[in-house]
Amino acid sequence: MEVYGLPLHPLVVHAVVVLVPLAAFGGLAISALRWARVRYGGLVVLCALVGAASTFVAQEAGEDLARTFQRPTAAMMKHFSIGGSLLVWAILLFVGTLVLMAGQWLIDRHDRRGKIVLIGGAVITVVCAVVSIVQTVRIGHSGSAAVWGSG
Repeated sequence: MEVYGLPLHPLVVHAVVVLVPLAAFGGLAISALRWARVRYGGLVVLCALVGAASTFVAQEAGEDLARTFQRPTAAMMKHFSIGGSLLVWAILLFVGTLVLMAGQWLIDRHDRRGKIVLIGGAVITVVCAVVSIVQTVRIGHSGSAAVWGSG
């Protein structure tokens, strides 16, 4: 997978490294603060969706790029082994933010189920946000170590 002769993976990874943590921190904010939910909730859900989609593209492009290496280094193997773990958490982060906003929508319409849905969405969002941030850092560090030969 290439774009103008450049491997797609390192290009798309930049979207993942920005969007997934941004969606995660936004998810933490909308989980805790009603005003943030009302003002930025839709934007956080959109950011989580695009972050998850970017993660999928980066993973597919990374697997394609990995097939080009005849003798991967130990650092590359480490990156390959943990690289696929972010997609599930990014998708669940999107689902959590979506459920959270659905709960707020129900509350705004005076539906009794809204608070339960909101709390469930907040729990999913907080857990997935923390794991997504940690995994993004771990995977990004292992990828940069594989490319630049550090740490």
